[in-house]
Amino acid sequence: MKHRAFTLIELLVVIAIIAILAAILFPVFAQAREKARAASCVSNMKQIGLAALMYAQDYDEVYVGSYVFPNGWANCPMLRFNDLLHPYMKNMDIFACPSTRRPLVDDRGRLNCAPIAAVYGSAIGQEPGTSVRPLAFGYLYNESYNDTAYCDRCDCSTGLNCYHGVLASAVFSPALGTTVSDVGAALAAIEDVAGTIAFSDGNPRCPHDENASGTIAVFRYPRDTDVEYDAKGNHYPGSGCYMGGEKVGRVGRRHNMGANHVFSDGHVKYLRKTTPSMWTRYQD
Repeated sequence: MKHRAFTLIELLVVIAIIAILAAILFPVFAQAREKARAASCVSNMKQIGLAALMYAQDYDEVYVGSYVFPNGWANCPMLRFNDLLHPYMKNMDIFACPSTRRPLVDDRGRLNCAPIAAVYGSAIGQEPGTSVRPLAFGYLYNESYNDTAYCDRCDCSTGLNCYHGVLASAVFSPALGTTVSDVGAALAAIEDVAGTIAFSDGNPRCPHDENASGTIAVFRYPRDTDVEYDAKGNHYPGSGCYMGGEKVGRVGRRHNMGANHVFSDGHVKYLRKTTPSMWTRYQD
């Protein structure tokens, strides 16, 4: 019986077809994989939002602040919002977005610090968020301090020349000569809780930056956001991080060119682009 083998041309055609199908399907598979990661990220952020509301219920309806440093900046204990929310979640992995590898690392005021160790039940010298024990971290707090360096029409009397995100103010201690706590806003002061961002997918400098950092907040507004205008219409061209000519700030648009955001009422929303008013606690 005569057996007929594949010709070289037939093999090349089959290989070409497989290559074409792979080129078509691989991006689809990558998008599907990223959608799964984004869904996991949404779950994390919902838990963060719920923990923040539970915190507020325990502290006279005042939202969690970004930092608490009773002995001065960078002195033990240097507590961040994730430390303050940890007792309500008991799971450090919640602060790890599955689409980023950036760790929180800052030994100042954390390493060999008993109060930090007590939060996590760790041994002294093994505190999370230090060089000894990096903490996977993918989310930033909305401080939103007005970027006056780019604004010549900012009006401090309306609160737009100071903190106006979910952070209310920095409390000063004359005895210490420094701030002792970055205090969250009262829930009643957040005029649009459903429209004000509390936490976002983010990176410390630019979205492609996966380096270790101690940064945990979107600070300057709108420099660190993905918008060029503030809620008063002031334009801030060239301020902050751009990628491909598009303003991105510290917002981590890592989920198919978009980012997840926790709003102050606890709900999570995926957005390709935010609007200026989402970063302030004012109705307008």
